[in-house]
Amino acid sequence: MGTFKNLKVYGVDYGTRKCGIAFLKQDINIPLPKETIQSEKLLEYLISLDLSHDDLIVFGLPISMSGRYSKQSFLSIDEAIRVKERIGCKIYFVDERLTTSSLYSEVRGQVSYKKVKKTKDQNSSVLILSNFIQSPGKAIALAEKEVYNLKKDFSSYKDVLIWDVLINNEFENFSFFAKDPWIFWYYYKKGFKSTTLISDLKDYYDLIITTKENREKIQVNINCNELMCL
Repeated sequence: MGTFKNLKVYGVDYGTRKCGIAFLKQDINIPLPKETIQSEKLLEYLISLDLSHDDLIVFGLPISMSGRYSKQSFLSIDEAIRVKERIGCKIYFVDERLTTSSLYSEVRGQVSYKKVKKTKDQNSSVLILSNFIQSPGKAIALAEKEVYNLKKDFSSYKDVLIWDVLINNEFENFSFFAKDPWIFWYYYKKGFKSTTLISDLKDYYDLIITTKENREKIQVNINCNELMCL
């Protein structure tokens, strides 16, 4: 289990109407439920906590059971970015796919379903924070990415794959692979669909654009005529 001594650490289960809030109780290093608040008041509430740049907020990241990001993913990332820009603390995401089912499994036979549902938001935030505390290496840090403006003319390419990088160009015949939450958010906001699944991609592209850091992550079964590393 990770140690976060002398830091304020909160977990957020973000919803369109309500948000569950959990906190890390430092003396026992265990996440506990704090409260449930209306979503429109989340930023105001988090500001009131007087967080420093080293403190942490962990958001649950809604992902479909197939592994794809969705509109709800965008809304959670959008809110996290608002918080990041206003407060400046460290923000992480953890996959919340199994949070609710895990919650009901843990309390089955001990607490009534109705009571669990009533406090679901808070309890889900506890599980989100617990997952982070136990495996911080699996979380995704929220970090703004560089946007590249490429002068290259892409009109001669039939199929172009943008692999986890931000490109500010006119897009025709472009496909987008976005594992990073900020990158997914950027393209979604512009009206472009992206995927997190290799199985959604073609076997061959005329051009793949990525970063030098991501080059080794591109699957060997995806071929291209040209690879551009930024």
